Amino acid sequence: MSSSEDYQAKAAEALVQLGEAKTEAERVRLRRAHGVYMKLSTHGAEAAERAAARPPKRIVPEKAAPPKPGPSFRLS
Repeated sequence: MSSSEDYQAKAAEALVQLGEAKTEAERVRLRRAHGVYMKLSTHGAEAAERAAARPPKRIVPEKAAPPKPGPSFRLS
């Protein structure tokens, strides 16, 4: 599996290729590739931060809900 340094190197390479791109389609492809590589390079750190973070507090209503009405009659 690639490390964040590998993805950052690929992002830098995509920027170099972007400067040399001749067509708009190639520029779009390289801009998207650069964005993906940057997102992948930070993914590991973000995942570690999310794992270390405490889960949010559970939302508890201030007062209990009224009881639901039962069936009005029973068929036996």
